[in-house]
Amino acid sequence: MTFHPIRLVKGPLLATALLAAFAGPVGAAASAGQPMLDLGAPSVHSQQGQRLKLLMPFGSAPGEPVSVTRFEVVSVQAPAGFAAPDAAGFTISKPPSRNLVLLQSREPIEAPELTVTVRVADQPEGMQTWKIGVPPALASMAPAQTGATPLASGAERPVRRGPTRRARAPR
Repeated sequence: MTFHPIRLVKGPLLATALLAAFAGPVGAAASAGQPMLDLGAPSVHSQQGQRLKLLMPFGSAPGEPVSVTRFEVVSVQAPAGFAAPDAAGFTISKPPSRNLVLLQSREPIEAPELTVTVRVADQPEGMQTWKIGVPPALASMAPAQTGATPLASGAERPVRRGPTRRARAPR
């Protein structure tokens, strides 16, 4: 087995190697002063009949502050027969120390699914599109209103049978 000594790279050759390593999109975003962000798949936190609420995780460099102004809803499309919320009407907010962004539409949605496109500013490949399902509205937990109460409809009050307990007086 032959061992070859490691040569240290100095001067212009080192600078060229480092420049080549960071010349891709990471280098472009770093030169613009903005950290690169990786968008995760959004999760839906609303249902039909409510304003659309999407929570979208993103990855960034540790400790890098990320402004909500870097996120933009570009378009929202709904299937035929349903209205899509206006992309310009979304409110975008972010909890202070979490890598999450909340996208919320101005108007309620009725569509069972939507195609949402979001862009991250200052990133050449920062636009991503997701097809999301919107859950149907849950049925109300309240009993149906019939106009008659159980007592008014001739039902008797339940009678409690058996011994009743009395509180004992302290001794």
